[in-house]
Amino acid sequence: MSQEKVDAYKKEKKGRKARLAKQKRNVKIAKICSLVLLLALCSFAGWRVYAAKHPSETVSAETTEDASIVEDTVDTEATEETVETEDESTTDTADTEASEETTEADEEVEDSAEDAN
Repeated sequence: MSQEKVDAYKKEKKGRKARLAKQKRNVKIAKICSLVLLLALCSFAGWRVYAAKHPSETVSAETTEDASIVEDTVDTEATEETVETEDESTTDTADTEASEETTEADEEVEDSAEDAN
């Protein structure tokens, strides 16, 4: 062998252990990341299948209640804006209307909850 080949071989042999250790570490990291990703994907898919086959009845009741609360809030805000521009006598009428709307909304929520059961 020529001296150049001998020097190249010694240099390659000198860094071989570190290079192999780095390569093994990278392979382990790739396997762990792949396993975590696969586990997350399978968990998500299983959750979606379970959620599709077992719809929650409480979610629909909560949604109905939330919608009525939003409607009441919008009605109350509209009533408050009207009150600022009108006299004090119309304030009593607006409050009465808002409380009647709230009562009607509460009755609708109760009816829908009873129908669901």
